[in-house]
Amino acid sequence: MLLGAVLLVGGGAALTRFARKADTFAGNSRRAFNAEQFALLEQVCEVIIPTTDTPGAIVAGVPDFMRQMLEEWGSDSSRSEIGSVLEAVQKLAWSRFGAAFLELAPDRRLEVIKLLDGERVEAKDPAYAKFKHLVLVGYYQSEIGATRELRYELVPGAWRPCVPLSEIGRASAV
Repeated sequence: MLLGAVLLVGGGAALTRFARKADTFAGNSRRAFNAEQFALLEQVCEVIIPTTDTPGAIVAGVPDFMRQMLEEWGSDSSRSEIGSVLEAVQKLAWSRFGAAFLELAPDRRLEVIKLLDGERVEAKDPAYAKFKHLVLVGYYQSEIGATRELRYELVPGAWRPCVPLSEIGRASAV
């Protein structure tokens, strides 16, 4: 899944150390987000995976994961696509409620994300699909996502193809 996330953000060409070293030595900035964009990213991720009986996206480190993936492995086009999703969130918040996303109450934030999700999923927007995929990979590859949201078994028992979820509690991370 992690390799898939690297390839998803356009990092296939960056899988060699030479590409990363060249950027470092040339002093190229590969910053994915400025402070304002990162604050927006944190809150959008938290709306997508909120804190409930398990920790949410911020506690699991999803925004940091996304920033690191985009800065270290993502192509310029991937950083641009993810940035465009954040811009769309802001535009929708302003057009719908006349305020920035970060200024909205939690229920209004959820409404903005639901509206955006409906529009972008129906339109099969690849940038939005990439954004949501990174959020999910970041969460379920984190220790919190794998052990507290899912049920992690280092050495799972016997394979049973059909088990009622009520019998095992949560889905397995294996």
